Amino acid sequence: MKIRWFVIAWGAVVMCFGAWSMVQPLGLTQIADLFLTGSGLWAAVALRVGFGVLLWVSAPASRMPRTLRVLGALFVLGGLALPVVGLERMQGIAEWGAGQDGSVLRLVALMAVGLGAFIVWSMWPRKSEV
Repeated sequence: MKIRWFVIAWGAVVMCFGAWSMVQPLGLTQIADLFLTGSGLWAAVALRVGFGVLLWVSAPASRMPRTLRVLGALFVLGGLALPVVGLERMQGIAEWGAGQDGSVLRLVALMAVGLGAFIVWSMWPRKSEV
């Protein structure tokens, strides 16, 4: 199943991004700034909804199908909520986050590492499937 490997790759990217953000916490805010424009907001919507749908569709082939379906639904709902929240409010949230201590940003980055690792682990084929 080729979708499985795409989801694994995406989970690995999330892990790497989280690890990089733990070393360079302000990098997290720099990446967030890319999505704080009109077109960036719609790109964030597309990424979240797209990845949520991928999680939902690939969930039956995973070790944790119900959990991945819930995560997929949360990604889709989060993506659809972005335009409702609006660009101005999202910029305010980003400014608040950028003003936080580095340890807070590192904690968020650690959660990204954990999420990415969970996605990779849950999608990785079992020995019986190889």
